Amino acid sequence: MGSTSNFLLTYVALCASDGVGVGTSQPSKDGWVPKFASLINAQQTVNLGRSGSTLADALRQQLPRALEQNAHVITIWLAVNDFNQQIFNPSILTSYKANLNDMLSQLRSKSSKDTRILVGNIPDLAQVNIYTAFGISKQFLSAQVALWNDAIRDIVQKNQCELVDLFAHWKELATHPEYISYDGFHPSAHGYTRLADVFYQQYSHN
Repeated sequence: MGSTSNFLLTYVALCASDGVGVGTSQPSKDGWVPKFASLINAQQTVNLGRSGSTLADALRQQLPRALEQNAHVITIWLAVNDFNQQIFNPSILTSYKANLNDMLSQLRSKSSKDTRILVGNIPDLAQVNIYTAFGISKQFLSAQVALWNDAIRDIVQKNQCELVDLFAHWKELATHPEYISYDGFHPSAHGYTRLADVFYQQYSHN
């Protein structure tokens, strides 16, 4: 992308409750989207996040607005809510893959070739105690997360977007319990800071 000092950088975030900053006392400041926006010196931030949003929800509610923005940077983190739904619908990964391919192909084809599209995968949920509290084994979680992350990686590459490997970085959660908020699931302000840093590492890579 080069220097951002000569133009107004527009950043668009497609996300769920994490993008809204759930789990912090000051979501508009402590969520990872505003923190990442600050790191990339975005002049305009369009945060389309909605609590509880799945990828299918975002296709209907967030994608049309994202396509209107002429964004220079787009982040997408829409995976964990869908992942959680497989408890009730084991076939959810099939529809998730189709929806992710649809979203990324539209964003890639209708955006400038210079637009950076960063897609986060699923963190190491085996380190999040709320799952084991519900009786879900760490071995099962790890196997399912790996299956989903393989699919996400393949679709991201196919659509010439950039993978943000949250799984690789989130293994440190075991030694940083302060990254999880009081609800036992969402990141805390510390966790969101780290999340923004991981997205920024990928952004800075090119």
